[in-house]
Amino acid sequence: MPEQPEQPEEDNRSTGRDRSDRDQQITALLEIVSKVAGDQRRLEGQLNRLAKLLRERDRKPEADNDEPDPNAPAPWVWFSPPAPDDPDEDAEEDPRVFVENFVAAYNTMFAGIEGGRAKPIPGCWEEHPGLAMEVASLAYSWRAANMGPAASIREAQYWLHQWRPGFTERLLHWVHADCLDGDHRAGGAGPRQNRFVVNQPPATATPTPPAGPPGWSPP
Repeated sequence: MPEQPEQPEEDNRSTGRDRSDRDQQITALLEIVSKVAGDQRRLEGQLNRLAKLLRERDRKPEADNDEPDPNAPAPWVWFSPPAPDDPDEDAEEDPRVFVENFVAAYNTMFAGIEGGRAKPIPGCWEEHPGLAMEVASLAYSWRAANMGPAASIREAQYWLHQWRPGFTERLLHWVHADCLDGDHRAGGAGPRQNRFVVNQPPATATPTPPAGPPGWSPP
């Protein structure tokens, strides 16, 4: 049997380099495949979580997807709150509706004992401009503290502790005691139309006649 020719040393080194390069390429490919597989698993996990959220959203009642009711009373509102403004979507909001309902509710909740300082709001409150301004502000400050998603128990307690007693103390600055007894008596600033009256003419100042000698009147 003829002897195999001995391979040159250079050929052996070349074969070894080829094998080493091939091993490095296989290792690099395995790393790439492993990274792609990991990315795929993470993506599948995110898709599964998203699908779960969508299923939970679809299972919720329709009312849960609505916006919070701006007229919903807070849990601490013990009695029925004043009625909201005109619910007719085609009508402009008229604050007089809410304020008038607030006055009725106030007089059933915050009138004190006979002879006490907590007086009901008199029925002629709109005929006293200062009192009308106080009542409207008192009504809407109560509403902000006690109704809707922005209601705050701290603001509600502050209203009871500070704003309502302050209003009670100032009430007699605007009306006579007769008004509190149901017998309106004019006094202080005269009554005026509120700004919500339809087609209210603009206010005009009464011209002052020029000065002249005694007994003289303008032509």
